[in-house]
Amino acid sequence: MPAKKQQYVPARAPQNFSRHAACIAALWIAIFLVYSNSFYGALVFDNRAILEHDPRIRAATAENLRLIFAREYWYPATNSGLYRPLATLSYLFNNAILGEETSTPGYHAINLALHELNAALVYILGLAIFAELAPAFAMAAIWSVHPLLTESVTNIVGRADLLAAFGVIAGLLCHIRAAAALGRKRAAWLGGLIIAQAIGIFSKESAAILPAVMVLYDMLFARNEWRKRAWSYAALLIPLAAFFYLRSRVETHLEIPPPVNPIASAGIFAGRMTAIKVLGKLLWLFVWPAHLSGDYSFNAIPLFAWDPLDWAALAALLACVALIGLVFFLRRDRRILFFAGFFVLAILPTSNFIFPIGAIMAERFMYLPAIGLCGCAAIALQKMRGRGELKYVALAAICAALGARAYARNFDWRDRISFWSSAARAYPDCARAHYNLGKAWIEQSQPVNAAAEFEAALRIRPDYSHAQAALADALAKIPGRLDEAIAHYQAALDQDPNFAEARYNYGAALARASRIQDAVAQWQAAIRIKPDFAEAHYNLAVIYARQDRWEDAAEEYRAALRARPDYPEAHYGLGGAYLQLNRPAEAFAELEVALHFRPDPQLQQTVAELRARLRETP
Repeated sequence: MPAKKQQYVPARAPQNFSRHAACIAALWIAIFLVYSNSFYGALVFDNRAILEHDPRIRAATAENLRLIFAREYWYPATNSGLYRPLATLSYLFNNAILGEETSTPGYHAINLALHELNAALVYILGLAIFAELAPAFAMAAIWSVHPLLTESVTNIVGRADLLAAFGVIAGLLCHIRAAAALGRKRAAWLGGLIIAQAIGIFSKESAAILPAVMVLYDMLFARNEWRKRAWSYAALLIPLAAFFYLRSRVETHLEIPPPVNPIASAGIFAGRMTAIKVLGKLLWLFVWPAHLSGDYSFNAIPLFAWDPLDWAALAALLACVALIGLVFFLRRDRRILFFAGFFVLAILPTSNFIFPIGAIMAERFMYLPAIGLCGCAAIALQKMRGRGELKYVALAAICAALGARAYARNFDWRDRISFWSSAARAYPDCARAHYNLGKAWIEQSQPVNAAAEFEAALRIRPDYSHAQAALADALAKIPGRLDEAIAHYQAALDQDPNFAEARYNYGAALARASRIQDAVAQWQAAIRIKPDFAEAHYNLAVIYARQDRWEDAAEEYRAALRARPDYPEAHYGLGGAYLQLNRPAEAFAELEVALHFRPDPQLQQTVAELRARLRETP
């Protein structure tokens, strides 16, 4: 009778601390070299919205701390459905404590330190699963330098992924050690587990997978120790209950624009097939990370369709079925079951397979799941035939290639032009990439380049009203193309009649074309849509002033200042209107404020004359 095949049971990791320290140091050096070019650059993509527009991170005050825990992640918006106060606190630390504001090196330094800490934890996790140094190092090395992870490391707001991953990996390691400890040591490890879960889940919701990962580990490696490990699950109730209680008190809801995630508006079958296609795409990018992008919105990943037949989705489905079959075939190796299960659990919250989320696909979604794939890659290297030296050569070649691609990928995050250019090159059918590249060209005063990108966005998505309006803005800046700009403004408003900014700019274009009454009508319409539109009120006031309608002009100037008290041109204009209305005291007050914002010799003389006049008045 043949002998029964031995099943893998993890042994105690080798206790050679100097070799472990050397391995971790090598990982840290490799990470530093790969990300050494990521420290400088402008704020791009989500960084601008969060780091520039969130008032809570401007100063370390009690009120800001309260708002960080009482409001959603994208505050002052309330439509993201996200609650990540610890990530926001970390931005407050950079901005208010370190005084960085929009300077990026300190933000990148903290992200890099977190990634290096996570790399050390991945190595330790590898030791816990493999009980061997070589495969543990191989797993951590591949993961540390993989270019799919650059969006989480180089992208500043990827810090949420870094902290969430720390929570999951550190929590699992604390769980493993707590079961083997007694007394105070067990209490200490359980305390570490509570802290790790709190750090993870208060940074990003996906860290809620920690209990499931613990169950996976226990089912594979500690089936007969449930009583000893029950304390860990009980300890997790503390941070989870705190999170869900605080989260329930936050006013937020999830809005998913279909162009950002088309799966949200697709049918059940088409949506799930598209989600499988996205999963296949992520798996392929793990193997061959050549075409990376910061944006996969409409129409970078087209929805599944039968006509024409979506071969990419079918290929992804077959690949997933084949991988499941391979894991089942190799199920006696519990390491493979663990890493495959880890990948599935980690990717599930962002897969759009169970429920749609705020993006159809993003490389940052792979930061934590990639650990499972790297574990499988380490097993494959370990099982590779040949001398041990060949395995080390293969690992070095893989890491060198991945590290070089990651190093090059960092340059894509240097500024808005490079970021959106790389996205448009990688996925030419992504309308938002072309639109945002056009906006970046506008910031660089390149309206011709911008117009070409907006036109590309409209070819992909003809109903893109923001691209229509942006194309009109660009054309209005090009000599001789004002009539085309006016036509595109009208097209944008036909698509979205409540687009206040487009109406405002349309009015400005009409005024340049000497169609003053039409311009006034557009500015009035913009104000009906957006009553606090300061610039529209100001433009109306200027027109009324030219028509000697001084009461109407004064009213519009006041409306502009109610919306924007620090509007120097409106203070100046209102002061002039009051002079025309023979109200010198009020004119003096407004012109003095205008002088404070905009020192000007002529204005200074006018204010001095008014001051003298008021002194002479009995």
